[in-house]
Amino acid sequence: MYNCNIAVIDDDTITLELVQIILEEVTSGEIVVFSDSKQALEYVQSDKMDDISLVMCDWLMPDVSGLDILAALRKSRPSCPFLMLTANATKQLVVDAMRLGVNDFVVKPFHTNDLINKVEQLIRDNEGA
Repeated sequence: MYNCNIAVIDDDTITLELVQIILEEVTSGEIVVFSDSKQALEYVQSDKMDDISLVMCDWLMPDVSGLDILAALRKSRPSCPFLMLTANATKQLVVDAMRLGVNDFVVKPFHTNDLINKVEQLIRDNEGA
């Protein structure tokens, strides 16, 4: 188990709850969740992000997209791992997002073990950086 703080952003509250439960198996740190993408963007742009080790974010949300949140994160914390959650993972969208700095993807619906493996890998990679 890791001691790191993770921010999770998704407009679907069921997904948020599920991801939070899964992440509690991976980290003893704080899991900060946002269902409102505008509030999430404000958080990402704040000093509070200094304590976050990983951001997990839905791609398509009302008001602010996952790519907008990624762009804001890359300005303030360029090396913070970013895991995109999406139901629309076409090859071209994945390539475009990777160019913008997405570290990895989880396609909805996802399996618990797949999510845990990707989160653990990103945390290990970031700790080794």
